[in-house]
Amino acid sequence: MKKLLSFLLVASFLVACAGGQFTNSSTTIKPAYVSPAMYMNLSCNELEREAAKLISKAPELENEIDKIKKDNDVWISTGAVLFLPLLAGMKPNKEQAEELAQIRGNLVAVKEVAMRKSCRGAGYIPQ
Repeated sequence: MKKLLSFLLVASFLVACAGGQFTNSSTTIKPAYVSPAMYMNLSCNELEREAAKLISKAPELENEIDKIKKDNDVWISTGAVLFLPLLAGMKPNKEQAEELAQIRGNLVAVKEVAMRKSCRGAGYIPQ
């Protein structure tokens, strides 16, 4: 009985540690590479509009990613302490993370093209 309890505690701890890798925080997501070539034909005004459109999409995704991460952290801590099968309630946020990485990559590409064209607002586009 003591060995079983020890095994369950160790297994819970290992799963809890591994579970932290299950989801991302919005601050850890790096931009995906996007070629600036797809934005080369746009004017400065069009680049500014494209940047504004991309910037407006990011906060909603960041909030969704962080909410899933927070919920999963609760599942991990509860599952590790109380009951290992609770960890089955965790949800991945891989799709949202990939979408946010793509948005951030597009912003980098838009900014690069805007800087090459010496657009006025290029310095204000976040990376």
